[in-house]
Formats: sequence, C-alpha cells, structure tokens
Amino acid sequence: MLKQISIFIVMLFVFSACATNSGTIAQVEQISNSTQCQPCESNKAFEAKIKGLIYLSDVGLKCCANKRTLDTSVALKKVYLHRIYDLEEEKKIFKNKNASYYLDEHFNVILYSMLKTELKNRGIIVLEKSDSPYDLKLDLAFTDFNSKVDNNGLHSRVKANLKLRNINTQKTLAVSTRQDVVGFKDEKEVSFYTHLLLKQMANKIASIISSL
Repeated sequence: MLKQISIFIVMLFVFSACATNSGTIAQVEQISNSTQCQPCESNKAFEAKIKGLIYLSDVGLKCCANKRTLDTSVALKKVYLHRIYDLEEEKKIFKNKNASYYLDEHFNVILYSMLKTELKNRGIIVLEKSDSPYDLKLDLAFTDFNSKVDNNGLHSRVKANLKLRNINTQKTLAVSTRQDVVGFKDEKEVSFYTHLLLKQMANKIASIISSL
C-alpha cells in the first residue's frame, strides 16, 4: 500500500503555470483573433495551425463578426455572471502515458475573463451586480475534465452545467467542448492549450445566450 502511494506521489507532478496568468489569457485572445473566424453556432469542425501544430476543435476560437449580434429582446441585453464554480481539484489531471500530472489552473477565473470578453464582443452588457428580474443571470459549474497525450497528440475535453434564468427564461444545459492537437509533445504547453479549450467554452456559452 505504501509503495503504491509512493509511486503515485512520484508520478503526480505539479504544473504551476500561474493559474490566473493574465499573460496567457492575453496570448490566447491574440491567437484567437488571428485565426479565421467561424460561425460559432455551426456544427462544422474547426481547424487551424497554432504554434506549428494542427489544432482541431468542435467550435471556432473566433466567432464571425456578423454572428455577434444579440437578440433585440430587452431581457437579453444584460447578463449577470452570478456564479462560476471551479472544477474540483482532483479532476484537474493531465495524463501522459503512465504518468499523471496536476494542472494548477483556476478554470472559473479563466472562463470568467474570456466569457466577459466574448459577451462584450457580441454587444452584450455584462453586469457586476443585478437587482432586475429582466437581467439574465448565469450560473455555471465545471463537472469534468479529461486531458491526455498519446502517439497522435493532445486530446482534451471539458464539461459543465449551465443555468440561465430571468423572468422570461429558465434553462439548465450541459455544455462541453473538445480539442485535439496533432503532434503535441511539450508538456509545458498543456496550460496554454487548456486556456484555448476554455476559450472555446466561452464562445459556446456566448452563442447559447445570443440564440435565446
């Protein structure tokens, strides 16, 4: 038993990449803006070349400008990011063959920053507080994260439960997004690509809000 625990401790390294690193977020936003835009409401797979590697995902990193138009409904003009709960620490694991690594990131803080930016890009007012029943209140809880490297590259997926509500809307949705980075080998870049994954999540959520 002690041997098994010792082996696990040896295998469990910490990726400390400054969990709320604003520099990484800024880098992701810059790269996203330089990619070809894609309607984020589309089911078409997204492909780009990032840092010399083929990047595949189920949603674009940059939504086309003509799709960033919010419904004229008064109830959807303002969004209050009420609560975004972080992923449980024991689920922040990245696997490379037989080794497991702890990914030291605050998923909720990263998503909050990126979602706020994406909502504003769509012309949506993001509120710091709300006392109006017409403001759309958002709550989100991360539920799962899978990230592993095999001979083909990096494969990651993140899931969350999303609640949207106001006097006219009551919605509870399961949202998820995935990425594949062909040829990925550098473990130090896992943090960066996890930020890109959360950028995809922000785009998906903003698209859901726009379509209400």
